[in-house]
Amino acid sequence: MHSYRPDLVQHLRQGDAPRRLAFVAWLMTSLDENPSILNSILWTDESKFTNNGVINKQNNRYWDDQNPHWTFETNNQTVWGTNVWCGLIGGKLLGPFFYDGTLNGRRYYNFLLNELPMILDDIPLALRVNIIFQHDGAPAHNAHIVRDYLNAQFQNRWLGTYGPIEWPPRSPDLTPLDFFLWGHLKTIVYADPPINLQNLKDKITATCNRLTDEQITAATNKEFMRRAEACFVHGGEQFEQFIR
Repeated sequence: MHSYRPDLVQHLRQGDAPRRLAFVAWLMTSLDENPSILNSILWTDESKFTNNGVINKQNNRYWDDQNPHWTFETNNQTVWGTNVWCGLIGGKLLGPFFYDGTLNGRRYYNFLLNELPMILDDIPLALRVNIIFQHDGAPAHNAHIVRDYLNAQFQNRWLGTYGPIEWPPRSPDLTPLDFFLWGHLKTIVYADPPINLQNLKDKITATCNRLTDEQITAATNKEFMRRAEACFVHGGEQFEQFIR
């Protein structure tokens, strides 16, 4: 007998598996036509960071011959935080870009129109003109004003729920920011809890700046392909429990 722990995976709805397989099929066909296409995909996502981020107590141990009754103070009654946008492309991390309030269609459109072009200034022109923009199915991403802008700006080169290249819903297991970046950032940021909002932002920025091109490329190429192949092998259903 052995003990096993369950893996937390995203719930899939009826019809999700075929859509995930359709995306993988598009990917494999695109790789045949352009083996370096993964370096042209701009993976994007948003995440919420708060002062009461989850602390993994399993990693906190104090060894003594008597119980020290050790405590770790949290402040769950006063919650503050920030929203963060990041992008990954060609071994580079874009951002972090911080914004306040709930992300809605108008706010997201204003970001794409006014902020993203400046963020992309550091990307070589040859890559910038061939970017394949990706985002998931968050409600703000599906607003008509956003879709119209992406159709005009990226034409047939963007992935989304209603994009010319359909991104399968409920697929954080295929998104590098979900399966790699956010967990990495939060593990480091919350290892020493932030003391105020500016300290939280500084920690996020510093952690982003320490990521290497090799780490990002490994996530967006090798690890992403491993997951895409596992998704195919398991018929578009959950697969993370088999690859860890």
